Amino acid sequence: MSQIKIEENAFEALQLGSEGAMVHVVQKSLIHLEYNISENSIFDEEMNTIVKEFQEKRGIVIDGIISIETMQELDKAYLEQQKKKKRKTKK
Repeated sequence: MSQIKIEENAFEALQLGSEGAMVHVVQKSLIHLEYNISENSIFDEEMNTIVKEFQEKRGIVIDGIISIETMQELDKAYLEQQKKKKRKTKK
């Protein structure tokens, strides 16, 4: 996932029952962050649990909803992980 700019008025929150391309993007992001999640484009119970786990780890509202805040945290976490990987490969 590359850094994505999301306008609040153009973003529709994702939650239990959501389906489609944006759910798939979030699933791929969580996989990159080493969460064990199915890549099926469906926001199911498994994803809901993992999203809450991610939210708790990042210190944001734990509601299982992919809001703007959660998307921004996913992006930050991804960038942090990439920086760590670069540092490891330089050693």
